[in-house]
Amino acid sequence: MSSKEQVLDQIRHASTGFEALLNNQVSSAREILESRPDSASHLVGLGIVAFLVSILSREEAELKIATETLQRAEAKANVEASARRSRGDSGVYAPGTEFKVLLGDATIGQALIAVMSESYVEFAKAVWKLNKSYKVFMSVHKIVFPDDIGEDESLRQVFTKLNQHYLNQTTQQVAAPAASGSSGLFGWGRSKKNPVLNRVRHSSSSSDLPSSSSSPAGIGADGSSVPASEPVSNAPSPNDSTTDLAAGVERLQVGRTTTAVFMEADEDDFPTPLWANDPLTTLIISGAALGSGLFGLIFSMMPPKMRKLISWFGFSSSSRSASLKLLKVAASTGNDVHGYFASLTLTTFYGFLLLMTGWQASEASYLRTMGTVLDRVHARFPNGTLWVLNRAKLARYSRRTDEAIAIIEQALAREEKEGNGFREADSLLLTWLYLSQAKFRQVADAAEKIMNSWSHATYVSIAAGALVDEINTIVARGETPDAELIARTEALFDRLPALCTEKRTLGEKPVTETFIVRRLEAQRAKLQRWINAGRLPPDAKLWQAIRITNSMELGLFWATVGGRSPVEGLRAQIDLLSSFTPKPIFVSSAKSASQLSSPSTASLAAGSAVDLDTPAEVLLRDLLLGALYTALGHYEPPFLAVAIKCLDSVANAPASDVGEEKWVVPFATWHRAVVELKVGDVETADVQTDAAKARGLWKPRLDRAERLLDSLTTAGEYDLKTRLESRVLMLREEIRSKRRKIGLDQ
Repeated sequence: MSSKEQVLDQIRHASTGFEALLNNQVSSAREILESRPDSASHLVGLGIVAFLVSILSREEAELKIATETLQRAEAKANVEASARRSRGDSGVYAPGTEFKVLLGDATIGQALIAVMSESYVEFAKAVWKLNKSYKVFMSVHKIVFPDDIGEDESLRQVFTKLNQHYLNQTTQQVAAPAASGSSGLFGWGRSKKNPVLNRVRHSSSSSDLPSSSSSPAGIGADGSSVPASEPVSNAPSPNDSTTDLAAGVERLQVGRTTTAVFMEADEDDFPTPLWANDPLTTLIISGAALGSGLFGLIFSMMPPKMRKLISWFGFSSSSRSASLKLLKVAASTGNDVHGYFASLTLTTFYGFLLLMTGWQASEASYLRTMGTVLDRVHARFPNGTLWVLNRAKLARYSRRTDEAIAIIEQALAREEKEGNGFREADSLLLTWLYLSQAKFRQVADAAEKIMNSWSHATYVSIAAGALVDEINTIVARGETPDAELIARTEALFDRLPALCTEKRTLGEKPVTETFIVRRLEAQRAKLQRWINAGRLPPDAKLWQAIRITNSMELGLFWATVGGRSPVEGLRAQIDLLSSFTPKPIFVSSAKSASQLSSPSTASLAAGSAVDLDTPAEVLLRDLLLGALYTALGHYEPPFLAVAIKCLDSVANAPASDVGEEKWVVPFATWHRAVVELKVGDVETADVQTDAAKARGLWKPRLDRAERLLDSLTTAGEYDLKTRLESRVLMLREEIRSKRRKIGLDQ
C-alpha cells in the first residue's frame, strides 16, 4: 500500500511522462513511465502511450502492448483502491478515491482497444470492460457530484459548488454549507452565494480578484499565512488559496478568449478552480468528470434501440449537454492528464460534428468552442501531434485549406528533423486536404507515405485512385499522360490484390477493405466488358477502364469529397466527373449555376461507347456530383438547386438501376436531408430578427429533413452502413437543437 506522500510523488512523476507524450516526446515519456513499474499511475501512463501510438500510427503491435500494460495497471489500482488507510491519509476526498479513477482509466482503455479490433469476440470483451469502467467512474462521480449535474445548470453553478466543497475541506475559516443556506450536501442546491467565491470569477483582467492584502481563506486572523501543506492535508497550500489565483486564471486563459466560451448558450464566466495546483484533488475531480462525461456523451449519441439494449448491462443514458458540461469541467481543472484528454475529447467531438454532420445548428459556436479548447492546450504543448493535428483540422473546418496544409507540412518537416511525432496521422490528414483541392498527384504522394499496418490496402487504393483521377483529368484536357505517371499507377494496382488478402493480427478487416474488394470486382468486370467489345486490347490494364475511383468514393465516406472543400477543388472535381459520358443530365459545368440543361435523352444501350456503361455507375457519378454541388452551394447558394436534382435522381432510382451499388441510395438520401437544411439557412438568412417568420420557414424544412432520415431505417444492408448511421444520429441531434433554439420543440 502506498502512503500519501508516495501517491503524490507518483502522480507528479507520472504527470511529467504524460506531458512528454503530449509534446511528441514518446521515447522520453516511455522512459519516465517505465522507471516505476509498481506504480498504478505509471502503468496507466504506459498503456496510454501505446494506445495513442496505435491510434495515431495505426500500428497493431502497439495495441497488444497497450492491453497487457493496462491489465497490469488495473490489477495494481484495484489493490490500492481496496487497501485500508489511516486517518492521516485523508484529504478532500476519501483516501483511495484516486486509485478508483486510475482503475477506471485502465479498464476503459482496454475496452477501447477491444472496440478498435472490429471483432465480435473482442467487442464482447469490450462490453464487459466498459461496464466495469462505467461502474467505477459513476461511483467516483457520485462522490464528486453527489446531486449530479442538471441539464440546465450553468458551469458557474457547477464550479461554485466544487469550490465550496474544496474550501470546506481545506479551511476552517469558511462557514459550513448549512450555515450559508445550503439545502444539500457540499452546497449542491445552495441558493445563497458565497462572497469569497464571487470574488474569484474569470474576467478579462484580474481586477475582480482579491488582492494580497485582503484576508480570505488561507490567511490567518493575525494576517500571517497559513503554513504550507501537502495538497491532501486539511490546511490550504499557499498556491491554492484565494490570495494567489491570478496566476491560475492566467494559465486557464491562455489564448484568445476565456474558458467561458466553452458554453454554447451560456456566456457567463465561472469561478477559477481553487484546486488547480492540488494534484490529488485535480486527478479525482477531472477524472470523475472525464469518465462520466465521456460515457454520457457516447450513450447520448447511440440510437434508442441501442440505448435500451445496453441498459440491460447496467448502463444508463445521459443528455448530451450535461455530458459536454462535465467534459468542460475536466478540461478546466488544471494541468492534469484527464483535463488534457477531456480537451482532446471535446475537440474531437466538435470536429466530428463539423465534418460529418453535413449541417450544424450552431456552426459558429462549435468552431469557437473548438478553438478555445485548442488555444489553451496548444500553448502548453506547441509541438504535440494531437494538438497540431487539431489546429490543422480547425483550419480545415473553417474552410482555410491552405492554412491547414501549411500547419501539417511544418509539423512533418519538424518531425522528420527531430525524429519525434506521428507522421502517419499527419500524412493521412494531408491526403484528405490535397484531395479536397483536387491535387491528385499530391494525394498519392501523401497516401504512399503512410506506412503503418492498419490498412495498406486502403491507403494504396486511395493513392491509385488519385493517380487515375489525374490521368482522366489530363485526358479530359485533350493531352496524353506521361509514361512515369502510368507506370506508377499500374504498380499501385498490382499491389492491391495481395494487400486485400493480408491476415489481421487482431480482429477483422476494416470495412473499407471489404468495400475496396467489391469495387475491384466491379471494375474488373467493366474492363472485361470493354475488352470483349473491342474498346480495349486484351492486355489492357485495369486503370484504363476506371472512371469513378476509390479516392472519390472513400473521400465521400470521409466527408472530403464535398464537405468543406475549397471552391477550386470543388469545381475541378465537378468538371472531371462531368467530362465522362453520358454527360450529366442537369448541368455540364461548375462555372455557373445558370448553366442548367434540360434532361438528357442519352441511353445506355448495349454496346454504346460511353465512359459510365451501367446505370449504377451513372448513379454513383450523380451522388458524387450532388455532394460536390451541395458544398459549392455554401459559396454560391443557387447550386443547391442542382444538388437537389442530382441527389433526387439517385434517391429515387429503381432497384434495377442500382444493382450491387445499394449504398448510393441511402447516402444520397442523407445528403438530400443536408441540402434541405442548408436551403433553410439560405431562406432564413434575412429574417433572423423575425422569430415567427423564421419558424414558419424552418418548420417544413426540418420536417422534410427528418422524414428523409426516417426513410433510412428501412434501407436494408449496404456498404459502410454503420458509418452512415452515425451521421444520421448526429444530424438528428442537430435538427432537435435547431427546433429548441427557434421554439419549435413544443
